[in-house]
This record gives sequence, C-alpha cells and structure tokens, in this order.
Amino acid sequence: MAERNSNKWKSIGGNTLFTLNIFILFLLLSGSRVVLPPWLQVLGRMHPLVLHFPIVLIIVASVLTFIRLREETADVWKQQLSSVLFLLGALSAAITVIMGLFLSREEGYNGDALQWHKWGGVSMLWLASGLYWLGQSGIRKPLLQKYGAVITVVILIITGHLGADITHGNNFVLAPVMPAGKRPVIPFEQALVYEHLVKPVLQEKCMTCHNAGKAKGELAMDLPRQLLKGGKSGKLFVAGKPELSLLLERLHLPLDTKKHMPPAGKPQLTPEEMELLYYWVKSGADFKMKAASLPVTDTLRMLATTMLQPAEKTTPVYDFSAADEKLVQKLNNNYRVIYPIALHAAPLIVNCYNKDQYSPKSLEELLPLKKQIIEIHLQKMPVQDADLNILSQFEQLRVLNLSFTNVKGQTLSVLAKLPHLESLSLSGTAVTWSQLQVLKSSKSLKELYLWNTALTAADLDQAQKVLKQVAVIKGFSNEGQPLLKLNQPVMLNTAFVFKNSTQLHLKHPIKGVEIHYTTDGTMPDSVQSPVFKDSVLLQDNATIRAIACKKGWLASDPILYHFSKTTYIPDSVILITLPDGQYTGEGGKTLIDGKKGETDQGNGKWLGYNKTDLQAMLLFVKPVAVKTISIGILRNINGYIFPPSKVEVWGGADAHHLKLLKRIIPAAGQKNDPAAAMNIDCNFPLTTVSCVKIVMVPVLHLPVWHPGKGQRAWVFADEVLVN
Repeated sequence: MAERNSNKWKSIGGNTLFTLNIFILFLLLSGSRVVLPPWLQVLGRMHPLVLHFPIVLIIVASVLTFIRLREETADVWKQQLSSVLFLLGALSAAITVIMGLFLSREEGYNGDALQWHKWGGVSMLWLASGLYWLGQSGIRKPLLQKYGAVITVVILIITGHLGADITHGNNFVLAPVMPAGKRPVIPFEQALVYEHLVKPVLQEKCMTCHNAGKAKGELAMDLPRQLLKGGKSGKLFVAGKPELSLLLERLHLPLDTKKHMPPAGKPQLTPEEMELLYYWVKSGADFKMKAASLPVTDTLRMLATTMLQPAEKTTPVYDFSAADEKLVQKLNNNYRVIYPIALHAAPLIVNCYNKDQYSPKSLEELLPLKKQIIEIHLQKMPVQDADLNILSQFEQLRVLNLSFTNVKGQTLSVLAKLPHLESLSLSGTAVTWSQLQVLKSSKSLKELYLWNTALTAADLDQAQKVLKQVAVIKGFSNEGQPLLKLNQPVMLNTAFVFKNSTQLHLKHPIKGVEIHYTTDGTMPDSVQSPVFKDSVLLQDNATIRAIACKKGWLASDPILYHFSKTTYIPDSVILITLPDGQYTGEGGKTLIDGKKGETDQGNGKWLGYNKTDLQAMLLFVKPVAVKTISIGILRNINGYIFPPSKVEVWGGADAHHLKLLKRIIPAAGQKNDPAAAMNIDCNFPLTTVSCVKIVMVPVLHLPVWHPGKGQRAWVFADEVLVN
C-alpha cells in the first residue's frame, strides 16, 4: 500500500515536472510577445526567496550519487532517497526558473550576465530533470549519473555566481578572495577627474544596481553617454548646477527615506566622495578635464590631490608635521593669505597682496612656519635683494615667485642653497645672465621663469645650455592657434560674512590676465567694469561678479559670490537642541563662522533639523543694541528641505529674562521653487540685549503634492547676522 502511494506521488511529480519544463520552453520561445499580468510580476519577484531550495536539494542528491552502501537494502533506500531529492530539486528548480523568467521581463534587467544566468538556470534544471528520469527508467548507468551530477553542480555554482553579480555587482562572490581592485597609479599631471576619481566612486557605490546588466530605474552608469542620458526619473545631473541635480539630491536625502541613494544597508558614500561629486558637477561635469588644469586653490583640485595616488617617482615626500592652526590663523590677514596645499595637508602656500602693505617684516613674521611653507608667491611686491636672505631660511620651500619685483639678482646665491627649491620665477625683473650663473650650484632647481626680462635671446639660449638640469621658461605664444577660453578667476576669500570691512582677493593662474568685476551683482564686461588690482575694500553688503579677460583669449565664465556685513558677532553660541543626522556642521560655531553654506546641504556648513525645532542661544559679553536679526536658511523642495513654518527671535539681558522681539511665518515652499540659499530678516524696534534666542520650527507635514507627503520636513540654517 505504501509503495503504491509512493509510486502515485512520483508519477504526479514526474508529470508536473514534465509540464513545467514544457511551460519554461514556451516562455523561452515566446520572448517578449507574452505580456505578464501584475500578479505574475509579484510571483516573479519571489525568485530570490525560493532559489535556495533547489540548490540544497540538488547538491545533496548529487552527493548521494557518489555514495555506495555495502548492505543492499540500505543502498536501495539510498537510491530511492536520491531519486526523491532529484525530483523535489528539479520541481523547485522549475518553479524558480519560471519566477526568474517572470522577473527578467521587468525593466532594468538586461545584458550578457542576465542571459548567461538565465540559460545556466534552464540547463541546470534540464540536467536535474534528466538525472531523475534516468533513475526512474531502471537503466543503471552509474558513470553517466556521476558525470551528470558533477556537471549539474558545476552549472549550479556558475549560475549562482552570475545571479549574485546581477544582484550585488560584478564578481560579488569571489571578491573577498581576489586581490582588491586599486585605483590606477598615475601622475597627478596626467590624472583625469572623471576617469580616475569620479568613475571609481560610481563603480564602487552605484554601479551594483545601475549597470548594463541591471539598470534599476532605467539608469546605467557604465559609460559617460549613459550618465548624460539619465534614467526613468530624468537627467542625472545638470552640469554646473549641483543644487538642481538629481544625483546630489538623492545622495543628500535622509538615510531612512525611500529614495535615498545608495539604499539603506548598502555601502554609503564618504563625505569626501560626496564633495567630489558635488564639485565635479559644479565645475561642469567635464569627462575629459585634467585635475592639474584646475586653479591651485580650487576645491576640486584639492580633493583630487588628496584622493589620487600619484606615481612613486613623482610623489613629494613631506616629512614634517602640520603647523599650529591657531598660529596659521593669527598670521593670516587681508594682505597675506596662508592655506594648505590640499585638504588636511601639512604643507602651506603663501600669497601676498597689496604692495603698499608689504615689508621685510611681513616675511620675518612667517619664519615660525618655515618648516611647513613650501610655496611663497611675491609677484608684484617691492621685494629687494636683501629680502632673499630672509627667504633662504624657509628650508622646505619648493616654489618661489619673484616675478615683477625689485630683485636685481645680487643675492641669488643664497637661494641656490635651498635644498628643495624646484621652481623659481624671476620674470619681469632686472636680473642679468652673469648673476643667474650662481644657480648652477642648485641641486634641486627644475624650472626657471625668465620671460619679460632684459635677457637677450642669446642669453636665454646660453642659460639653457649651462643650466642643463633646469627648464628655462622663456614665455608663451599662441599665434596661429584658435582662441582658447580662460578659466574663471579664483576667489581667495574664505569668509563671506564680515564685521566692519573686508578685503576682496581675486587671482588668476595665467599671467597677464585682467580681472574685471562688479560689486552690485551686474554682469561685468572688459570695457566698462573696473579692473581688479591687489585688493578691493568692502564695507557693506556686496554681490561680486568677476570675469577673466586677456587679449587673444575668450573671456571666462563669471563667478558669483555674496558678501554680508554684520555689526556684531556673538561671543558664543549654545545649541539648545542638537541637529539631526550628518548635518551637524561645526556645532554652534556654524552660525557665526562667516562661512555661507550656498546650496549644498552636505558641505558641512549647515545645521539641519528634522526631529526637533532649531533652538539656539547667542550670547554677548557686553550688551549690544540690535534691530535686525537675519538668519541664513536653505530651500531645496526635492531634498525635503523647506523654509521653516515659524521663526521666533527672543532677546533680553540673560537667558532667564527674554521677551519676544519678532515672530515671522515665512512663505510656504511651493512645488516648483528652485533650490536656493536665502535670508529671513527679522526687524524689530532697537533693543539692547546680551542674549538672543532663535527658534525655527520645521514644517510638520509635507504637502500632499510632495513625494514625502505627511512626513516632517527639514529646516537648515547656516549664518546669523546681527545688525
């Protein structure tokens, strides 16, 4: 009776297996001509849930094929068990294959990996089915069964490996035991920003879901043309406008938001990688741009310098520790700017401005930093030959720019003793060839700039012959070449909020460029707009626009920066409520550090609040008379960042004696509002205070037209101006 029931179930199972194989063959032959109803799509998405059953059953059945028991009854039982396992494994494999075929019909699944995975799964099913039917036929072919079992398991492993690649990215299974991929080792001068910096980030953090084989949301990122095309939700980025770019918007969404990318649980981008993508898009998202072509103070270049691994032969070795930040800050002023060569790097660069403010003392004051300064730029300063004795004490100096100074060359020998000096610019000076010959003793000098000097062509040729290890730069000519477009002027100011006045500092890396500017936000031109000299004094709010111009070149694109004046700077700030997530800035200092956050909420210059109201206390040691409090806020509707629903300003003698000075209900954010950094101005009668409390309440429920409808919005603040 039991044997009869067993045979009955085997017959049903065998017939079902045959039927499922025929149905699979029909699906394979029909291709895309068959449209699946939604409920079958749901069944297809269960493919990852059931695929483990056939794997275990078929592997166990295959292992039993190689086991032979001495007792005949036990061996017969083992064969029956193996047959049952092959039947169950083939049945579950058939169901898994059908689900997989349903799933493959959805958008985002394509490519060679999918095809190999599909046919691998079908082949494994047909082999498992064949092994079952061979056992049922009564034909004893042990060798054929063993070979068939081995081939089935091998195909199963390969198919599983391909499935993991489709789900988790290329080579997911073997990655832990294979050598880790390294970013290409390339000299900085040859490095491309996209190819050697941006693309590796996308490959590691994005392309597991957005590749040619698995383009979720119809977005693939393998090739530049695919990045430019975008996906189902639209273009991935708008070149030059990161605040309008979907890529940056999704990266900066709260982690628990459904549309945050990468999804929660996947490896997230580091702050440096997010900065890299932001500034790459902001710079124009050029796929062929070289890192070395960017201005030395450009943030993207500084990030590239930090993230790229230069070739060993060109890697500079700095075996000194970083300088005291407080000392660097103390020595920085409007006429002498000191900054690191790269983010968080120890080497320092010095630029001097305004020849009326220069004196040998301004160099002597830098001597405490002589072990960290590697570049000094003194072009157009009234530097004398005697000043070179001071410069010779900067033992780590690599680059020295003395162009268009008063140096005549009488003390050049002291510079030849600098152990690391590689680049020396004497363009526009009165040096003679006889004085230059002392540079033969320099063991490190590689570049010598001598254009626009009194040296004759013969002198320059002689200099190149005698200074064999040095490249003598005689000048530049682009005659007969098409016009090139100048890159933008470089803004050297780091703080855009000032108390009484501040000096505007602009520069351009190309010699002979004129920078034309305006301070009222109007577009500058090369005829009517003033030419920037050493610096410009700003004493009130200003919107700076500037372009670079030079004969024989196309004018650059304009730059735009906003400067804001504040009468009082609080002595301290207490955050009564703490910001949420990663948007913590530098704590309370973020509100008074003079740094505007612009439209990038992830740049570390904003405080972001979502779960609580923003409540901050501004404290003054001495009472101040105020009548306006301006609070910098961010609006990014697609990023869930709305203007606050309410703003309150309280003031008084101390935290226990405050009265309401102003309450404002800002205009609600609308669907098509562009991303923007703006101010909320709170005006009230002149009041003397020692303590000011600011309260900003986020929108409690996002509107029905927003993707996050019903959720609590974010509110962002960056700078508080007290006037």
